Amino acid sequence: MQPTGRDATVAVVGCDGYAPDEVDAAVRRAVDLLGGIEKFVAPGERVLLKPNLLQGQEPERCVTTHPAVVAAVAGLLVERGCRVVIGDSPGAGIVYNEANLRRAYARSGFAAVAEETGVALNYDTGCRTVAYPEGEVMKQFSIIAPAVDADAIVVVSKAKTHMWTRMTGAAKNLFGLIPGLEKPVFHFRFRDEYAFGRMIVDLNECMRPRLQVVDAVMAMEGDGPQSGSPRKVGVILAGSDSSAVDTVLARLIGMDPLEIGSIRSAVERGLIDPAAVRTVGDNPADFAVPDFKKPSTYAGGGAGIWRRVVLAVVQRFGKAYAPRPAVIAQACIGCGKCERICPVHAITITEGKATIDLARCIRCYCCHEMCTEHAVALSRGPAGRLLARLLG
Repeated sequence: MQPTGRDATVAVVGCDGYAPDEVDAAVRRAVDLLGGIEKFVAPGERVLLKPNLLQGQEPERCVTTHPAVVAAVAGLLVERGCRVVIGDSPGAGIVYNEANLRRAYARSGFAAVAEETGVALNYDTGCRTVAYPEGEVMKQFSIIAPAVDADAIVVVSKAKTHMWTRMTGAAKNLFGLIPGLEKPVFHFRFRDEYAFGRMIVDLNECMRPRLQVVDAVMAMEGDGPQSGSPRKVGVILAGSDSSAVDTVLARLIGMDPLEIGSIRSAVERGLIDPAAVRTVGDNPADFAVPDFKKPSTYAGGGAGIWRRVVLAVVQRFGKAYAPRPAVIAQACIGCGKCERICPVHAITITEGKATIDLARCIRCYCCHEMCTEHAVALSRGPAGRLLARLLG
């Protein structure tokens, strides 16, 4: 049974491509199925529209939320009479400053969205501490200024696999409210995906976005959130509860929702009952992609006794199983993003190339996630390959 006061309804609307008229119609229908935009925001409210910006990449790479989806949601908010600002903190390893924001907005297409719709882009790089005494693992967060100043937050995320959290959708997207160079602290403190998931739930409960829209028209499979490959799912998802939306998304891409740390944490806290999640609109089965390629770090699947034994070994000897990052020297340009992001300072730039101290590495894959040159490769040692075969 779904907890009282939390709406586990998720709108599922087919969308075959990114033609603006088609996206506008799909987004509007999804929101209307939930009760209309007036259910979520009021005229005159200042709304932060929070996309997945990461470092800012061209839309066709499927790294960021597609600008057509951002524009469609922005249009609904403007039509409602809201004061809208698009904002996000680029991924860890990126200095949170105006110059980097301008580059990211331009490359991702969000600058064009702002010009087209008349909404603002955030260039305020300040942040403030937000207390959350009810938090399970976090009692306060450092949050970027436009989120603190907003009356409401609307999240427009991108459906992707993730090397660390297995999947990134609605809940994980809110991690972008943490200023860029403060993100490695969280990776250092929460070293497994379930601990990290508990923090993500605290963050979502603290900031309470009012509406979630997921761009799953073209998703990313494989080694996301940046180095995977585009894969068509053909759907827009929308809902008010991030865990409910992510539950539907996980099922669409062939994952058990309880494998996702944030969903599991929400279930353990009594915030969501996956069995009570209700969909409206189109049939989710029409868009399911059971062979969606999982990240190379993925160890999901069946629940047999032997498999549980092997998974226990994996959890105990995580470094033996987990892929190891290695620098591809000929591809490395020595930009230093990986050095800045590493939460345990296991990476140094020497003679213009990155080097990784595997003895210190905690296998968070932040270096792989943030390398735009694809200069960080992942591979398993002999013990890891054996465990991978047993789990496969």
